[in-house]
Amino acid sequence: MNILETTIKAQELFSGFELCRLQEQETQVLADRLRSRKITIAVIGQFKRGKTTLINSILGSKLLPVGIVPITAAITRIEYAPDAAPGTPDAAPNGEAAAVDGETATATVFFTNGLSEQVPVSDLHEYISEQENHDNERGVAEVELLTDAEFLKGGLTLVDTPGVGSVHEQNSKSAMDFARESDGVIFMLSVDSPLNQIEVDFLRKVRRFAGKFYFAVNKIDRVDEDELEEYLEYCRSLIVGIMELDDEEAKALKLLPISARKGTGVSELTELIREDLLTRGTEIMERSVGLKLLEILNNTRSQISSYREVLKMAPNVFNRRFKEMSLLLHDQREKIDSLEEGTYLRARLNEEKALLTRKVRELFGIEYYYYVDREDAAELMDRDEFAAELTAVYDELESTINSIFMYKEENAYAVARRIEDLNILIHDMRKLTRQIERELAAK
Repeated sequence: MNILETTIKAQELFSGFELCRLQEQETQVLADRLRSRKITIAVIGQFKRGKTTLINSILGSKLLPVGIVPITAAITRIEYAPDAAPGTPDAAPNGEAAAVDGETATATVFFTNGLSEQVPVSDLHEYISEQENHDNERGVAEVELLTDAEFLKGGLTLVDTPGVGSVHEQNSKSAMDFARESDGVIFMLSVDSPLNQIEVDFLRKVRRFAGKFYFAVNKIDRVDEDELEEYLEYCRSLIVGIMELDDEEAKALKLLPISARKGTGVSELTELIREDLLTRGTEIMERSVGLKLLEILNNTRSQISSYREVLKMAPNVFNRRFKEMSLLLHDQREKIDSLEEGTYLRARLNEEKALLTRKVRELFGIEYYYYVDREDAAELMDRDEFAAELTAVYDELESTINSIFMYKEENAYAVARRIEDLNILIHDMRKLTRQIERELAAK
């Protein structure tokens, strides 16, 4: 069984349990990525390490805003699009694509409620700058930047992430969340600051998700050769331990000295990435997916443990939580009639689903997943249609929660069968975990 077959098997396992809706969707996404062979590489590191400057240097264009304070507050995906030019559907709202340093680019901002907005590249700072979008108050899910940069040809997606370790905690969370999606990571270090505990802790977490790491040591124009060599040796010894590399892996470890601002060493980094994608792209992708599958399986077992703990709750506590959920649904139903006609009611529906997801997590410790379809978010719907769909969402949630937690279930056989089904699921997940570990060890 290969990684794709294992991923499909995991998806089939999860599809039979309402409790695993999120995991079913996650494994579907992983299977689709394996089939598409599109690789995502994220630039990650502590704030002010020069991540955004490096990306601009790699692309050969000053596409992304940089500054002396923490800038990046939202994920920015950058993909290749040779047709992102004036007059195409991907062009900016005024019909013109942004030309920056000879490159052509268009930008789309995606919001958490599913809506999107095409914006001039020159206005991106309004959405991804910490100064202008403090703590992501605009509700930006991510930004997609399409450009004809040569480096991105062949299906590579390059991602700029918020810096970790600043006073903006949401930035660190966003960076970690996206690390779980990345196939490769360019981890940024800087000679003007030793590798610190924040970076060490973050790297220990990130290494569980990506199939390939590149370590870029930035700002080498600020030190002499002896200082640089001392810094590289210091970082190398730490990284070998953090990444738990064996002797062979330690010998192969490369730390790439660069000056993102001047462009020094950037071509060596990009050539190394190109060579890896050409000769080891499939291996990197499969290792990445295998690691992510292990994380999904581990998280699912943890969720099932939380689920069992909820089932063991004292009846008065259990009843109080169900009552709180029922009151929320009742209050939300009462508000339907007072909602005004609006252009983006489907986006409003997505916001309501997000609220319910948070509440279920808070009360019952499980992830009740709703898929947000960006293509439908701007679809027009009248108030009656919106009210009917929202009522259906409430009804379905109430019914499913009652079923999942067997609320007031008096049929002893039904209770025993659900517990037995969960035991079978856990057994099958353990088998899959062992299978994935064998596949990863063989790579």
